[in-house]
Amino acid sequence: MSQATMTSDLSGAARDAVASTKGAVSDLASRVGDAASDLSDSAREALHRGRLNTAKALDSAARGIDAGTDSVSRAGHGAADKVGASAQYVRSHGARELVSDIEALVKRHPGKSLLVVAALGFMAGRALKRD
Repeated sequence: MSQATMTSDLSGAARDAVASTKGAVSDLASRVGDAASDLSDSAREALHRGRLNTAKALDSAARGIDAGTDSVSRAGHGAADKVGASAQYVRSHGARELVSDIEALVKRHPGKSLLVVAALGFMAGRALKRD
């Protein structure tokens, strides 16, 4: 076998190996992208279900309140409506849009945002301390 033939054979084998590797990497990237998309969809759906369940629980609790406590009942129904609306918002918007909207809200109301974060941190600390 001549050196030119061997070089040509090696060159062809190298091209085949590169093409095979490119195909494998492309297939893997596609599968990873699909898995990430599925995970994002699953997380969004779980968050949506959790918020809907919370809204239903709040609504149910508000219904059980005495007629003498109408203002509390209205507040409970209002909270249930807001949680339900936020669940619908999460379901209809992507993760990037949610992050962008939260960033804009924090920039518009930094003081209130700090208070909310402090309150959430306090509640989380209390919840973890009990366990």
